[in-house]
Amino acid sequence: MTQTTQILDANDPDALKKAYALLKSGDIVAFPTETVYGLGANGLDPAAVAKIFKAKGRPGDNPLILHVSSIEHAIPLWQTTDERIDLAILLAEHFWPGPLSLVLPAAPDIPKAVTAGLDSVAVRAPAGTVAQKLLKMCDFPVAAPSANLSGRPSPTSAAHVAKTLEGKIAAILDGGATRIGIESTVLDLGSELPQILRPGDISAEAIQAVIGELALGTAGADAPSPGLRHRHYQPKDMQLSLVDEAAIAAAWQQNIAILCFEETANYLSENMGEREAPLLVLPKEARAYSARLYGALYELEQSGPGQLFVESVPQTSEWVAVQDRLLRASAT
Repeated sequence: MTQTTQILDANDPDALKKAYALLKSGDIVAFPTETVYGLGANGLDPAAVAKIFKAKGRPGDNPLILHVSSIEHAIPLWQTTDERIDLAILLAEHFWPGPLSLVLPAAPDIPKAVTAGLDSVAVRAPAGTVAQKLLKMCDFPVAAPSANLSGRPSPTSAAHVAKTLEGKIAAILDGGATRIGIESTVLDLGSELPQILRPGDISAEAIQAVIGELALGTAGADAPSPGLRHRHYQPKDMQLSLVDEAAIAAAWQQNIAILCFEETANYLSENMGEREAPLLVLPKEARAYSARLYGALYELEQSGPGQLFVESVPQTSEWVAVQDRLLRASAT
């Protein structure tokens, strides 16, 4: 059953009030954060949370992140030791509002639909004027995964949201393009040593500088984190493969879409000629690349070829989050 999806201008104070009213009444609303657009619902209302899973086609074993405006609103959502709460407060002082989600044992009133039946819940305070204004209106945490059909690239604009969810949700709060472009870092504080469950814009090195040692590596698919148990970020009707520069060169004159670094495209254009198949170039700087990645995938998925070659990114700490997203999207 389809519904009319309202497009609300985030610069209009009345639009923010409308988005809040919809959330308060149990509807679901897409809204921008600094990372990607989230699909929000009242995180304490199981019926509202169920609408998120239905609209996205999201598997029920994939937990959600609760969004709040500050650490003061996060603390009641956890039930844990004073020591762990103090650690969360310390991290919030350095990184909130911002792209860091903290996982701790959940308070008893957190719906099982939010936690996917786990005993923990991830919480974050997103940066960005629109998200903060909306969350400060809410007297409840907002559960919000990325605002897209499950498995597709995350949306970094209202147009991306509409591409997969128009007619399935109550409203889209249009705040323009997001700044960071990939999802938050997820950090588990419930284990003996804190562990990154999902890499993001905030690096392991930045976290270690604040709290010291972290558990080595990142968690596997059975970890208490959103975004680890299923394939993600895949362009529609397009097989994505991570390849090296030599493979890009070999495919240069074939009907294969290519996403590569600007320097690679310039070199191959000069030496092998222009190509007719779709080509998009991204900068060789991790944060600039992240901000444009999902938009590039949405643009290429409608370009015609059923195959997309993406040039592999550098194997350095700055690129860990991008590498994670590309591997999850890749067919190889």
